[in-house]
Amino acid sequence: MQAERRELSILFCDILDSTAMADQLLLDDFLDIIQSYHRSVYQSITVQYGYVAQHLGDGVMAYFGYPVYFAEAPRNAIRTGFQLIESMAPVRERARRVNSDINIRISIHTGMVVMADLGLGDRKERLALGGTPNIAARLQSVAPTNGIAVSEETFNRTSKDFEFSHLGSFQLKGLTTPMNVYQPLRPK
Repeated sequence: MQAERRELSILFCDILDSTAMADQLLLDDFLDIIQSYHRSVYQSITVQYGYVAQHLGDGVMAYFGYPVYFAEAPRNAIRTGFQLIESMAPVRERARRVNSDINIRISIHTGMVVMADLGLGDRKERLALGGTPNIAARLQSVAPTNGIAVSEETFNRTSKDFEFSHLGSFQLKGLTTPMNVYQPLRPK
């Protein structure tokens, strides 16, 4: 397939302190929790027309606006974030049964990407390239525990749909200027 430019909203979801959790638990218990987490994440993403692009250990990257573009992609990404937080309740209960806990952080950024095939043979996959996925990933570092952080670009496209709190202006790695970051609180 040819490379193509398009706007995407990219969502990252990651478990906090998963290395410590893996170290504390029996591997079977850890596997059960991680599989339950991935099922919840996959269901939350796909119900809002998101595309699960990659599983990165306990992290997940999803595209909204791919493979088919739709104007509601940023709004659906935020709805997915709320659903992900809610869907962690049964996963958290599983973790508590083995004296553990699970917390996540979610970040969303909207921007232009180049969709291109990378890899060889059976390992080839269609990935979003450019600054947008990198910024989405870096936003996780400022996301609240069990909360969502969105970029100003995503905020601008969804401010009529959700109430937000301004988390601050942050200098994210790789960016030359600080970025305003917002937390969606609830639908309007």
